[in-house]
Amino acid sequence: MESILLSFSKGIRAFIFSMIAILTPYYLSSLNVSLFDIGVVIFISLTATAIFVLFYNYLKIGVKVRILILSVLMIISFIVIFMTNSAVFYVIALIVGGISLSGRDLSAYQPIEQYSISKFEPVLKQKNFAFSVYNFGSYVAAALAAVLLYLYSFSNYKLLFLIALILSVVQIIPYTIVKFPEYSKMRIKTKLNTDTKKHVYLLSSLFALDSFGGGMVSTSLLTLWFKYYYHISLAGAGFIFIIVNILTAVSIIISSKISGKIGLIRTMVYTHLISNIFLILMPVYHILIFSEIFLYLRQTTSQMDVPPRDSFINTVIPEDERVKTNSVFTSVRTTMQIPSPLLGALLIEIYPPSLLFFGGGIKIFYDLLLFVKYRWFKY
Repeated sequence: MESILLSFSKGIRAFIFSMIAILTPYYLSSLNVSLFDIGVVIFISLTATAIFVLFYNYLKIGVKVRILILSVLMIISFIVIFMTNSAVFYVIALIVGGISLSGRDLSAYQPIEQYSISKFEPVLKQKNFAFSVYNFGSYVAAALAAVLLYLYSFSNYKLLFLIALILSVVQIIPYTIVKFPEYSKMRIKTKLNTDTKKHVYLLSSLFALDSFGGGMVSTSLLTLWFKYYYHISLAGAGFIFIIVNILTAVSIIISSKISGKIGLIRTMVYTHLISNIFLILMPVYHILIFSEIFLYLRQTTSQMDVPPRDSFINTVIPEDERVKTNSVFTSVRTTMQIPSPLLGALLIEIYPPSLLFFGGGIKIFYDLLLFVKYRWFKY
């Protein structure tokens, strides 16, 4: 029951993050913010999120209080966004609420929720399924956010910000019900043993590479790419991400079945590699429908590595060291996306196809390295 409640909150958060990630380039453009400056705003958002995740882990407060504070800050941020109409206040609100414009949930919530689910579901098969549901719900929610943007036909963005504010209030409800496992009661280690350090250093390096490439093709940058390259409307972007998120949600569920047959690492590598080949093919022909088709093909496998990755991390790392390592991995993934928006916006201005060639190539290199280093993992 607790895992379901956490998945529900993640779904609400995914709806908000996805909607804001798609909406931001259009909203800022309406405020006469330039393409490169939109990249700067995305950069600031990712930087603030990374710093937030990194330092929030060290607060000596209870787990429930910690996650409730995060939720309250998000509510405050959307009150600011709803009540103002300024790019400056918009950026400040994103920072206060820890809202990442990557379109994905690399927030300070995640280490707490992942650790809690690993405690609620100690059996590997149940853990794999729980993480599949945890991620599946988030992509269904993201698809619903895209549906809303597709149907939305008004030039006033205030209604969308009001919806985000209401949902940020709804998100807090499950957290008041869940009985989180307190870290202090679990005797969590603050210092990692030698074997764990080896895994942390290696995986951090690999995840850093993947996140840097992934940052080049985040929801906001892909939206910006389609807007700049094909001049599509907000409704057009919404339609694209409806299909993107539906395909991703379905693939998340299939992922657990595949990993049960071929193992976690092979599922992560094979599916991710296929998706990145399709990513590189997106801009080969300057025809919108071709780019969309290759994007949809990419999404059939692009996130299949997420549930097995969560399960892999929370299996290869000893239980009493998972809280710290989950926070380290989340911080690394968030931090390494920071430079991507600036470079990405620059690449779009110089030569738009290079954004996807660059991002896809880096992610393919990550896939190959991961397989070489962890092909021995038996699960």
